[in-house]
Amino acid sequence: MPNINNYQIRKIYAIGGALGMRGADRQDALHDLVNSMTGKASVKELTYAEACRVIGELEARQGTPPPRKGGRPLRKTAPGRVSEGQQRKIWALMYQLAEASPSTAQLGDRLCAIIKKSLGVEAFPSAPFAWVDYKGANKVIEALKGYVSNAQKRRG
Repeated sequence: MPNINNYQIRKIYAIGGALGMRGADRQDALHDLVNSMTGKASVKELTYAEACRVIGELEARQGTPPPRKGGRPLRKTAPGRVSEGQQRKIWALMYQLAEASPSTAQLGDRLCAIIKKSLGVEAFPSAPFAWVDYKGANKVIEALKGYVSNAQKRRG
């Protein structure tokens, strides 16, 4: 079996540090996790497959979604831009809003109006997220949650 590579070692220690699991010596939560998962006391003793399992567990604890099995992979977005998950959430909320509060306006036009009202930036139906950053997308999501909630209350 191939051994762990330097990239995997750095990734394990980086995520462990971000989670606050790293200590000054090997008597820390990170090494306890590695030992409980693989039975090995050192990260450098891991095989490639064991390192992948440990990285997967650390990413799950960090909240990073695991890679998809089957289906299309997630597209990478530029740092600070709207993530694909945020876009899916916004569109899901838009469909809920359209169901709870029907309108003659197209869904994309309605979304652009909500983005303009929430963030004060122009949006176009062909690319509604072009000028929206990660934090702005969170604001739009929260605004949409409020709109959907109010529409559902009015509808009964």
